[in-house]
Amino acid sequence: IDVKAGDLVLFGKCAPWKLQSIETLAGGFVGLSRPDNYTLEFADASRLSVKADCNTCSGTYSLSGASLSVGALACTKAFCGAASSDTAFLEVLSNATSIGVRGIELSIDSSRGTLRLTR
Repeated sequence: IDVKAGDLVLFGKCAPWKLQSIETLAGGFVGLSRPDNYTLEFADASRLSVKADCNTCSGTYSLSGASLSVGALACTKAFCGAASSDTAFLEVLSNATSIGVRGIELSIDSSRGTLRLTR
């Protein structure tokens, strides 16, 4: 996965990254009832904006090569419904360890699973 070339498309005035899937460590997938309600925006070299279903979050991140660390996220706490995947999405994101960018595809790996996003 080409993170160096991806740095150029990770930031800036581009469309937000939209969630395509959440993969668990066991290899299963978390069902997404409204995938367009899950987005990430790397606003600059350290700020992160997140839409997690009916909630919004902001926080910081650091990137060193393919290593990604997400700081504490400040999020609204609305109940998005029983079918929401907001908790699973935020758990994977908050525990991020690495990132990969290939074209329009972004993957974020963590101790809780993998997020796959596209533009």
